Amino acid sequence: MGVRRKRRRRSFGEARSYLSVTTQVRVRFQEVDSMRIVWHGHYLTYFEDARRAFGRRYGLDYPVFLENNIGAPVVSVWVDFLSPAMGNDVLEVEARLYKSEGAQLEFSYEVKRAETGVLLASGGSLQVFTTLRGELLLTWPALMIERYEAWKDLWIPCA
Repeated sequence: MGVRRKRRRRSFGEARSYLSVTTQVRVRFQEVDSMRIVWHGHYLTYFEDARRAFGRRYGLDYPVFLENNIGAPVVSVWVDFLSPAMGNDVLEVEARLYKSEGAQLEFSYEVKRAETGVLLASGGSLQVFTTLRGELLLTWPALMIERYEAWKDLWIPCA
C-alpha cells in the first residue's frame, strides 16, 4: 500500500512585493480535447506565454539570459484547475514575479476568461540560475542585481 501525502497548496508572496504582466491568448483548435475543453497540459504553455511577456517587458527574456551566460531552468511548477477553458476562448494570463531574497525566480499565474473575468486556473513556478554548463548558482547573477536595481521603484506592494 502506497503512502498518501496530504496535498500542500503552494503559493508565493502573500506578503511580498511583485511585478506583474497580463497577456492575452486565444485558445487554438489543437488545444482542446474531444470534450471541447482545453487539455490540462496546455495551461503550462499559457503560463510560459505570460512569463515570456513578462521577460519582454522587464528585460528578462530567455535570450537575455543566454547573452549573460546564464540559464534559468524551471525546477518546479504546479497548476490548480478551477473551471475549464473552451475552444476559441480568449484568455487573460497574468504572471507575477515575487521579490525574493534568494537567487531564484518565483512566479504565480492566473488564467481568466477575458470576456467574464472568471478565474479558470492558478499556479506557480520556481526557476533557479545556472551556468550554461548546468552548474547551480547560489548567489544572484550580475544580470539580476542590475534588474533589481532598475526595478526598485516598480515593485507593487502586496495589499
